[in-house]
Amino acid sequence: MGRTASVLSLYVLVASLVAPLLAASAGAALGGVTPTATTFTVEIVADRSAAEPGAPLLLTLWVNVTGGGQLQFSRVNVSLDPYLQLRTNDMTYPADCGLVSANASFAEWQCTFLRSGRSYTWSLPVNVSSNATAGRSQTVIAQAAELGGGQPMAGSDTTAVWVLDRLVQLVVYTMPAGPVYPGPVLNFTINATNRVERSNDTNEVRNGTAFNVSLHIELDTALRLGPATKDLDYGPLDLIPEDSLNVTISVIVLETAPDFGFVGINATLSYYDVSDRFIGPDRIRASVQVLALNPLPPEPSTYAAVISFAFAAVLGAVLFVPIVGQRNVVIDEVFLMHRSGILIRHLNRGPDLRKDDDLVASMFVAIQEFVRDSFQTKATLDELSFGGRKAAVLRGRHVVIAALMSRGHPRFLFPQLRAVERALEKAHGDVLEDWDGRVSRLDRVGPILKTLLEGGYRRIPGGRNT
Repeated sequence: MGRTASVLSLYVLVASLVAPLLAASAGAALGGVTPTATTFTVEIVADRSAAEPGAPLLLTLWVNVTGGGQLQFSRVNVSLDPYLQLRTNDMTYPADCGLVSANASFAEWQCTFLRSGRSYTWSLPVNVSSNATAGRSQTVIAQAAELGGGQPMAGSDTTAVWVLDRLVQLVVYTMPAGPVYPGPVLNFTINATNRVERSNDTNEVRNGTAFNVSLHIELDTALRLGPATKDLDYGPLDLIPEDSLNVTISVIVLETAPDFGFVGINATLSYYDVSDRFIGPDRIRASVQVLALNPLPPEPSTYAAVISFAFAAVLGAVLFVPIVGQRNVVIDEVFLMHRSGILIRHLNRGPDLRKDDDLVASMFVAIQEFVRDSFQTKATLDELSFGGRKAAVLRGRHVVIAALMSRGHPRFLFPQLRAVERALEKAHGDVLEDWDGRVSRLDRVGPILKTLLEGGYRRIPGGRNT
């Protein structure tokens, strides 16, 4: 018995001496690599860097385990900013992780025995809230922690999604608004404006830029542009926030146009947003009614009479009824046009006013016609009544400013429009003198018109501009 115990003790001693040597030999055979402690990293990405309100997107979360052994017990969670809504019923996650809790803005899982050398994946569908405010970033935070004993470990990662609205608004105006006879020239003005407010932040400008903007204009067969009827294409080009693409074309209404029918153009716009997503095509049709020609051509004096009657009708809408003490002027729409008649910028006070698009378009046409016929008188204010609403028009040295009102008297707008003209001349007088149609050269136009809409050029007697 004593001999056996002595032999066993000898084996234990030898084993204790040999084991470290064997381990060192095995490590040398593997190139000197020995097992390390278990570690992990966390990653989360969104499939799109920008999305519109109501749009879906997909978040992908990874937990990558490295080192030796396994994570015995760990927790993983994600939290989302308010305008991102997690679709909890559509989530997929590893079988080794059980869902602990979940709602639209938070989800957490409990994971057991996550093994080294594996990458565990979560797919998390998300919707951008339909009432999300455009022009801001929404953040998602992913976190993981190992809670199974030993040295605690934690990891995290973030991703962001820029909320954007439909960037470019397409508007088409006709002059005259109609009806027309075959033969005269008909003008169409097509305006595509990036509605995002300009910013000094480089990332915000990039997120709000419409890339590869393309505009296609298709003419009806009864319209002639130049020597022949053809379609027109503009772009592709990039529109940064508050930039515009303005196109004015003049066509002739042919005698082949149907009597009392309609002729016009189709404008189609498309572009890509910052996440390289195709937006569009956005289509707008603008048309006018065609009247039948008289059997005998009218005399020139008849033309003059018609023009005089039309001009008198516009002047008949002028209001000169002062309202003493009326200072609470509310401006709904403001148009800024170059003296050539090209629209530079149009701003409205709020999104609800878009319900009056037809009225606004007709107002713009009426202003164009009036300005065309009476531009000889410079820097004067005209008061107009149109569609039950009031308007004020200022003809300046290089520009025409027109404001459509819902409250107040146009006469009280005169000093405000004068102030706007002075601000525009100070900021861009040299550019407006010989303007080439590029709105990007008029970067102060947007802030100046916005200040007008907000009452920033209002002057109260005895006080200062507010």
